[in-house]
Amino acid sequence: MKRVTTYISPIRVHWLIGELGSTGIKEIKVVEYFKPLSQVSRIDLLCDETVVDYVCRIIHEVGTTGGLPDHLVFVNDFHAKSADLSTIGRRMGELDD
Repeated sequence: MKRVTTYISPIRVHWLIGELGSTGIKEIKVVEYFKPLSQVSRIDLLCDETVVDYVCRIIHEVGTTGGLPDHLVFVNDFHAKSADLSTIGRRMGELDD
């Protein structure tokens, strides 16, 4: 299992989530950061290693506004941790590990 983290412009989130959802990904986490002169959305998702290249291609095609490099993608191995009692209630899914 791989964890894909990407940073994109908030104006592309809606289209990117729609496109990624069509790949069968079951959980996508979006966090948006806003400052007066800077806005960015962070998207985390889990996928099988066999579709990582396809997911990255979707991010590069749909997650960009077309200007200078305006998105960043990280791919890392993901090893699920078992939930302990201290995380129950604060943890919404595997992506919260």
